[in-house]
Amino acid sequence: MRIGFIGAGKVGCTLGKYFRENGIPVSGYYNRTSEHAKEAAEFTDTLYYEDVNDLINESDMIFITVSDNSIPMVYGSLDKKILAGKIIAHSSGALSSSVFTDSGTYGFYGYSIHPIYAVNDRFTAYKNVQNAFITIEGNEDKIDFLLNLFRSLGNKTAKISSENKVRYHSAAVFASNLVCGLFGKAEDILVSCGFSQDDAKDALKGLFLDNASGIADKGPMLQLTGPIERNDTGTVRKHLDVLSEDEKEVYIAASKAVLKLAKRKHSDRDYNEMETLLGGGKE
Repeated sequence: MRIGFIGAGKVGCTLGKYFRENGIPVSGYYNRTSEHAKEAAEFTDTLYYEDVNDLINESDMIFITVSDNSIPMVYGSLDKKILAGKIIAHSSGALSSSVFTDSGTYGFYGYSIHPIYAVNDRFTAYKNVQNAFITIEGNEDKIDFLLNLFRSLGNKTAKISSENKVRYHSAAVFASNLVCGLFGKAEDILVSCGFSQDDAKDALKGLFLDNASGIADKGPMLQLTGPIERNDTGTVRKHLDVLSEDEKEVYIAASKAVLKLAKRKHSDRDYNEMETLLGGGKE
């Protein structure tokens, strides 16, 4: 099983290096910008290809690791006849394998393979991919093979249906990208209180890391603390009084999600006043 990559960006480099570090053969890279393919090939000690057909011919599995918007275009440009018998996959969280529209006609196997993982650097992110949960969707004929491939590397895996791909991906955004937005908003508020940007980050770092660790270990409900969890409407009202309209909008939206957890954690508490304060009940 030799794996080739079309796309030499962050995901392509990360997965290629991860496979190579764990003894999975990688043929190499093709990229629209050949210099990027050369860099990825050098990084993974593989080959770069000037012709995508040469990469396909030298590979048993093709990974399309380009931006979501480019996947249909890249796939559409391929010579489908030389894909016969091969596995082809993309790494999008939101797109399904249905993008490979004529796999049945040409006799290849199409999949979406998505690591729930923040690939934030082209040359270092591979170091912790073993911690990523891998979801796979696509043709049933080879799906168990792919699940077992990643399990052999130490990854936890699951099958997902094509119908749930977009909703599934939104969950990953909630747990990753949106958290970045909330942390950035917290930094901005501290800066408005007179903190430097560096001090704001340092002040929040320990709180954030300890909280993230607690969520990972115990789950969000048991980790929950703060004024909403303890039903402290006075403090929440004070917060709302000093926040800008933009900040208040984010605070209320996030607080409503927190309130749902608090109600589950303390089913004996009356949160009606808090719900009203956050706009979820009648005045």
